[in-house]
Amino acid sequence: MKVSSPGRICLFGEHQDYLGLPVVAAAIDIRARFEAVENGESVFRINLPDIDSELSFDPRSQLNYSSNRDYLLSGVNILIREGYKFEKGRDIVFKSDIPIGKGCSSSSAMLVAWIGLLCRIATEGPALAPSDCARLAHRAEVLEFGEPGGMMDHYASAIGGLLLVETSGEARALQLDTSLEGLFVLGDSLQPKDTTGVLGAAKNNALLAMDLIRKSIPTTEWNIISAKVAAEALHNAPMEAVNSALGNIDNRNIAEQAIKMLRSDYVAPNAIGALLTRQHRNLSRLIGVSTAKIDGMVDSAISAGAWGAKINGSGGGGCMFAYTNMECADAVEQAISDAGGAPRRVCIDNGFREDAE
Repeated sequence: MKVSSPGRICLFGEHQDYLGLPVVAAAIDIRARFEAVENGESVFRINLPDIDSELSFDPRSQLNYSSNRDYLLSGVNILIREGYKFEKGRDIVFKSDIPIGKGCSSSSAMLVAWIGLLCRIATEGPALAPSDCARLAHRAEVLEFGEPGGMMDHYASAIGGLLLVETSGEARALQLDTSLEGLFVLGDSLQPKDTTGVLGAAKNNALLAMDLIRKSIPTTEWNIISAKVAAEALHNAPMEAVNSALGNIDNRNIAEQAIKMLRSDYVAPNAIGALLTRQHRNLSRLIGVSTAKIDGMVDSAISAGAWGAKINGSGGGGCMFAYTNMECADAVEQAISDAGGAPRRVCIDNGFREDAE
């Protein structure tokens, strides 16, 4: 049994899924892969050559975690609680093309692929629809360990394509049939990042801003408040709360414009690119999740002819991406490289799948 799931880029709504605002993401053609073979025993033996590691465990009962990100074990535990049973052992190999800790959803893609594999090799338990696979992967990665984070990554990896994720109330995802012109160039800044730290700080600033606003306007929400009203309500607030509110409100407006474009008969790539870049400026200057190096990579890509560019993921390091046409792709790659990054062309890809033998 061979399965795989893609990484993702976030086009619009970065740092907004935990605010109940819509997000547009795209699965990309870098993938996390599992291969499993029956071993005639009762244990799972997992080989992880990318990090030169191995582990083994008996999946017939709940497992004890050795760390706060023991995702392979948490995936098993979540499915056992859902009634799945694993009576046959497997030798399993995990490999991934997705850069680790770079904002491309490497851990979520791994868990989506892992959950998808587990439900297929279980001796008892139902098949999972892609959306159900995403929800269980989110439970195993985020809820099980009390970490911050929404469901954008898991939906994008499980369902694939270009995806609109509605995060208010019970999250749901809709695959958009829009055909985007051009391609993306992913740029690794080669800077490590603290995903939970950066994500937690950005989330806390946003929650602080809304708590302070509600002292003046108790019933307001992120989806309705204007920048003018927020600024007036926060006139004596800490600057990080003011900046967070203004940045998130403008990024909400950007996402709304982009979604309207993506649902239209024709999508102008330069208009989409301009919105990507405007969003990046807010993420950098107001929400504070970019770095000087990533800002330089974004500026260099745009100067080389890209329609637009932005940081990707939680920030504080990791990757950015540029949206460009084929004619400028070489120049954009070179510009990202000259700015100190490692470029790679990526295209929109499908979601979780069983792969050929």
